Amino acid sequence: MKVKSYIAANSREAMAQVKKELGSDAVILSNRAVSGGVEILALAQGDVAGLVTPAQAQRPAFAAQPAFESRRVAPKRTEPKPNVSASLKEFAQRLDQAAVAPVPQRPTASAVASGAKPAAPVPARTVERVSSADARLFAEIKAMRGDLEKQLAGLAWNEGARRRPLRAKLMREMLAAGLSAPLGRKVSAGLPDDYSEGEARKWLRAVLAKNIRCDSEEDNIVSRGGVYALVGPTGVGKTTTVAKLAARCVVRYGAHKLALVSTDSYRIGAQDQLGIYAKILGVQVHAAQDAAGLERVLASLSDRHMVLIDTVGMGQRDTRVAEQLALVGGKKVNRILLLNAASQLETLEDVIRVYKGSSELAGAIVTKLDESRRPGCVLDTVMRHKLNLAFVADGQRVPEDIHLPVAASLVDSALAAGVDSPFALDDDELMLMSDARPVKDS
Repeated sequence: MKVKSYIAANSREAMAQVKKELGSDAVILSNRAVSGGVEILALAQGDVAGLVTPAQAQRPAFAAQPAFESRRVAPKRTEPKPNVSASLKEFAQRLDQAAVAPVPQRPTASAVASGAKPAAPVPARTVERVSSADARLFAEIKAMRGDLEKQLAGLAWNEGARRRPLRAKLMREMLAAGLSAPLGRKVSAGLPDDYSEGEARKWLRAVLAKNIRCDSEEDNIVSRGGVYALVGPTGVGKTTTVAKLAARCVVRYGAHKLALVSTDSYRIGAQDQLGIYAKILGVQVHAAQDAAGLERVLASLSDRHMVLIDTVGMGQRDTRVAEQLALVGGKKVNRILLLNAASQLETLEDVIRVYKGSSELAGAIVTKLDESRRPGCVLDTVMRHKLNLAFVADGQRVPEDIHLPVAASLVDSALAAGVDSPFALDDDELMLMSDARPVKDS
């Protein structure tokens, strides 16, 4: 087994070297950053086959698929391939066995008493040197085992991509659209093997749309009514969204059925901005500085169909967020989290973790869709956390730029955004950069 190292400025150039020297069937063993670029360790396909025992080489790596129905084309008969993963596992096991070689021991008192001939005494320095060497060997073997386990996962991904190229293609498109690798793996694993590319794309859109929970025209927060506090980080558009929802409520139920409450005493002019919207709509803005004050205000507004609370915008890492959440944490208040569609996945994850707190959210509103290049990020967040999507906003105009969500349209927009992405991965980069953990078919 001859492992070769290739160093280049980036993964593309390194993979080009691998293909040029070892061919497109080469097995990638590792990919890591080094001084001056990226190092890839690769192994020729012929060298990998040498690891396989004769017994393994005689049986196919996977069971033959059953014949398709008459309307489908029967799969081509393929020659059995070496079970590379099993061979590497056996190699790792042999390394483990080598790591536990016994160290010479001094004879015990019971052995001396029984008359057994004692072994030659082992000098203390020799034992110390042997123990030290074993410790180093064990550490090296442990590191090698970790690398092998990673490579087994990579080989599993490589094998799966070769056998099911359509799954790998959909995975690449989902990543380009902004969806996360965990969600992409879970979705693509369920793709039926006999689908054409057109059927696969239709299936993908249907699966993603089914997992986005959307409020309807008949059942949304405006039609249901109640007390809603809009929460979220700075700049997500809470005050503007309050005004948009207020306008919808006034048009449908009248100004006398709506009340606005502001808890924002931090920003200069925050209540004035909400007051301008309220004056246009013909409603009054009530101020609440603490939980007791908010409870009194809400008690006086019990006859209103809808009460909207505009809260202070704070970054998810601000230590005062917990204080603000406690203010609107009463049983009568439903919290709606606003999510910025232009944010990256990690940021959205932080926002949900902090603003969700110890109690469930009543729903979410996606804002700034018009500013997002990869709306798949926010859709991925909504799906994974099973948030109820109340509305989506795509501009600053009040009340025009807020709409009820349509799952199919959101999915189409997200996937279309990834089609011409300048940062889309090719097949080789997808294998190298993806988290290639195995996923069970759903």
